[in-house]
Amino acid sequence: MIDVEDLLVRGGEGRIALLQHCVMAVRMEPVFIFLAQEYRLRPGQAGALALYDLFCAQQAPARLAAYELLPPRQQTLSAAIEGIRGQWIPERSDQPPDAADLVAALTPARNLFDVIVSGLRNDPRLAELAASYDPRLTPQENLPGGTMTAGQRQFVDGVWRPVVKPRLTAAGFWQMSTIG
Repeated sequence: MIDVEDLLVRGGEGRIALLQHCVMAVRMEPVFIFLAQEYRLRPGQAGALALYDLFCAQQAPARLAAYELLPPRQQTLSAAIEGIRGQWIPERSDQPPDAADLVAALTPARNLFDVIVSGLRNDPRLAELAASYDPRLTPQENLPGGTMTAGQRQFVDGVWRPVVKPRLTAAGFWQMSTIG
């Protein structure tokens, strides 16, 4: 049994292989945990909106399977995201906005996704991955039968590569450019 979170924190080839496997297996929970940890280090509007729109929103293309943690069951995050979407900086007639005011207005809370991450840490799907993933095997060899199903292939080719990966990369999650 592996420690998924430890592997995500340690980094290196082991993290890349685990994330690659999770994308191929359409197991978004570890991917989201990793990205939320990255977001905590550098919170920003683009990152917050990308994480919410891609993994948490009701029509998210890579929606997490832990539905009880997400809208519509939990509305707190939705309200915070709508606040981020609606942010604006009031015009000052006599001078441009102060840089500190601008940063404060544009930087969402770093703990925005902590409730979801905390819930995912206790999710049985994460424990199942920890029990079944063998870091000595390749990401593909860790799939049942060693190959992707048609549905998994469709997700990687039709959702991850054209939609999720570019949006995450554009939002500053540059490490995702090597996944998928």
